[in-house]
Amino acid sequence: MAPIYKIAIIQFQPKDLDIAGNFAYCENEIRKVAAQGAHIAMVPEYHLTSWVAEHPDFIAASAKSGAYLARYQALARELNLHIVTGTIVEAHSKGPNSTLVTELDGVTYTKDNVELRNMAYFVAAGTGEILGRYQKANLWHPERDHLTPPSLESAGCNGSTVGWPPHVAFDIPGLTWGEAAHGPGGNGQPDKPIRGGMLICWDLAFPEGFRTLVADGADLILIPSFWDPYNDVDAESLALNHECEVDFLRSCLNTRACENTCAVAFCNAGGLSQLAQPIVGRRGEILPGVNGTNIVELDLNILRVAENNYLVRKDMKKLDWHYSHTLNYPVAEPSSK
Repeated sequence: MAPIYKIAIIQFQPKDLDIAGNFAYCENEIRKVAAQGAHIAMVPEYHLTSWVAEHPDFIAASAKSGAYLARYQALARELNLHIVTGTIVEAHSKGPNSTLVTELDGVTYTKDNVELRNMAYFVAAGTGEILGRYQKANLWHPERDHLTPPSLESAGCNGSTVGWPPHVAFDIPGLTWGEAAHGPGGNGQPDKPIRGGMLICWDLAFPEGFRTLVADGADLILIPSFWDPYNDVDAESLALNHECEVDFLRSCLNTRACENTCAVAFCNAGGLSQLAQPIVGRRGEILPGVNGTNIVELDLNILRVAENNYLVRKDMKKLDWHYSHTLNYPVAEPSSK
């Protein structure tokens, strides 16, 4: 029998700037799902601060948020559970010697001397090692006055926590292909670990990020999100179709899973959190307006069947694949970090 792995999707609406309270909620849910045998737990985008970028204390709260990564690492070690940290908005000083700001120390930070990066981390079970890190690339238009997307320059500066290129897959220890290894994903190696990748919220609208991760071997793409299906678009859109954003999210998630023969785990503060898989569609969906946690099963046999039928990955590996140029990124010059 092919391995089945349990992914805990923790959907909740964080309270504005209540970092300690929001973390306490997440920690409590993470402990519950660990006791129920989950292999991976994930929380939403902006789960520590909510999205209140115009608030005068948002930069200060973001600076404080940076220290919480270490607390997730400690949880992953204690509970032997992989954790996707949702996103943590980090404050970084501007300039060639940019550093992570976690304490204000009496300094007044503004958009003139600090940049905010919306970061997701994949923390390893047992060790607390950071296996994957990702800075949100495709910013939703209200975010663009407040957040900085990844760039070659920011990746190369001293003290950077940003990787380059931005879309990179990683092995997930302990989650192997097992009896599904005779399919394309496992390459005939039962002990081969599955590979993960991360995107954030509005990245969902751009298939290029998925393709880049899948070209790097991603089998499971994890997406923390802060997407309100009833308030993120205008009244004119909702008048045409009140469920337009619900349709958008469900359609995109299912499509991305099918067109890439991968699983997509979506954890959204605003609802419709789910695990989308090819062939079978969405599983474990949590409706909007609900704080809830679902443990959803990732069946690697489904991915094997999908790739055997569609051969998407096989085509992408061909030297003459029509769209290989879309996977190229400029390479950063070597620099000390």
